[in-house]
Amino acid sequence: MNWTEKYRPDDFIDMVGVDETIEQIEGFILSDNIPHLLFHGEPGTGKTTLGRIIANKITGDYPENIIEVNASDERGIENIRKIALNAIRHVPLGGTMRVIILDESDGLTREAQQIMRRPMEKSCNTLFIIICNDVKCIIKPIISRCAVFPFDTVKGKDIIHRLKTIADNEGVTVNSETLTKIVTKAGGDMRSAINEMQKLTSVQKREDHVQQLAEKYLKQMTTGQSGG
Repeated sequence: MNWTEKYRPDDFIDMVGVDETIEQIEGFILSDNIPHLLFHGEPGTGKTTLGRIIANKITGDYPENIIEVNASDERGIENIRKIALNAIRHVPLGGTMRVIILDESDGLTREAQQIMRRPMEKSCNTLFIIICNDVKCIIKPIISRCAVFPFDTVKGKDIIHRLKTIADNEGVTVNSETLTKIVTKAGGDMRSAINEMQKLTSVQKREDHVQQLAEKYLKQMTTGQSGG
């Protein structure tokens, strides 16, 4: 299993580097008055993960009320129109709120973004979470309808802490020098760092396995010769 999914945080407390953002969003949720959200920043900084955590908390026992769309795949105007109109015409399936996560929204055409304006303004039971890398690609009417949160690259110490936790859980050994190299290469991208460590440790595991087989083979050969 891919470690980025296996170890993806599923609660606010597990997130790193976005404490102030989480504090504000928790305030929104507690007041039962949460605006549409726009998360922007570099890849691997937790934008989608936080969006999913928020969606799960808001929809509670009704996960069917979460609609997640990769906007770079669903950039056609008709697809976006369908999502937008459903947000206005249909009530959530149980519960009180529906959450629409539009990931990679900087891949949406301007026409598709224009369609989102009215649903975001008129729908009282739908929360839109807009996620993108480059906020400059989002039109101003969308930005003005959202609480906007920038995501900085993850600090090296936070990445190392997460990598050590994963290594302990997986029963693998990664020395400090290797961790430093991974962090440097990742450049603040937590997802990239986890993927790199999984790649390196898989090689380590294969080498260890080959070594064990070789030792077992040599032992059998030695035992066989002694018995002869």
